[in-house]
Amino acid sequence: MTAVAYETASPLPVAMFANDDATACRVDLGLRRFLASDAVTTDLYDDLETVLGEDAARLSPEDSEVIAHRLRDVAPTLKDVVERLLKPYPPQMNIVMALSSEMPAPHDTYGHLVRFASSILTTLDLMGEIAELREDNAAS
Repeated sequence: MTAVAYETASPLPVAMFANDDATACRVDLGLRRFLASDAVTTDLYDDLETVLGEDAARLSPEDSEVIAHRLRDVAPTLKDVVERLLKPYPPQMNIVMALSSEMPAPHDTYGHLVRFASSILTTLDLMGEIAELREDNAAS
C-alpha cells in the first residue's frame, strides 16, 4: 500500500509517497475506523453506558423500549461493518441480529435490553481498536 503525505512547509502542496508497513497499517486502521464510525457513535456508547454502566439503574419498560429501538436501528449497520472488518465473521454478531428482531413482552423488555446491549458490547470488544471513536466523531 502506498500513502500520500503532503508537505505543508512549502507554498505549494508537494506529495511525498510512503511505501512502508507502518504507514500502510496507519492508513488501513484509519480507513477501518472511518467505516466503523457509521455504526459506532457516541450515542451508541451512551446507550450502552445507560444499560450496562456502573451507575446503570433498572429502566422502566418504556425507557427500555426506547433504547432497544435505537439499538435495533444500529444493528444492521453494525452487521454491515462487522462483515467488512472482521475475518472470520464472529458468531456473536448472529446473536446481536437475533436479539434485534425480538419484540419481548413489556415485563421482559429490560432483560432483553441487557442481553441485547451486552451482545453489542461484546461485538465492539471483538472489533477492538477499530471500534474506538474518532476524535471528530466524539466531539459531535
